[in-house]
Amino acid sequence: MSSASTGFVVVVEFAVRNQFADNFDAAIIENAATSLRDEPNCEVFDVCRDPERPERIYLYEVYGSRADFDFHLKTPHFTSFDAMVRDWVAEKRVETFERISSHKKEGAR
Repeated sequence: MSSASTGFVVVVEFAVRNQFADNFDAAIIENAATSLRDEPNCEVFDVCRDPERPERIYLYEVYGSRADFDFHLKTPHFTSFDAMVRDWVAEKRVETFERISSHKKEGAR
C-alpha cells in the first residue's frame, strides 16, 4: 500500500534533569512558538509532557518536507535553544516519519 507523503514528522523525547525543568519548559515553548512564527513550512509544533513522569517531554513537529526540517536545524533560534538546554537534558531521542494522512475535528483549531 503506497500513500503520498503529506509532511515530514519529527518526534523528540527528552528526559529533563529535574532542577532544570522550569527553564527547559520556558525554552522549548519559546522555541516552538518561534518555529511556527518564523518558519513558513513548520506546520505543527506540539510540546507535551508525560503526566506519569513529568521529566519526560515529547515534541510532535510537522514540516512540509525533510528539507524544511533541515532548515529548522540551522535557524538561529534552534541553534541557540540546542546549546542552552544541552546540559539540562539527561536523554534525547529523535525519530522521523512521513505523514500520510492528517485529520482534524471540525471546528478544531
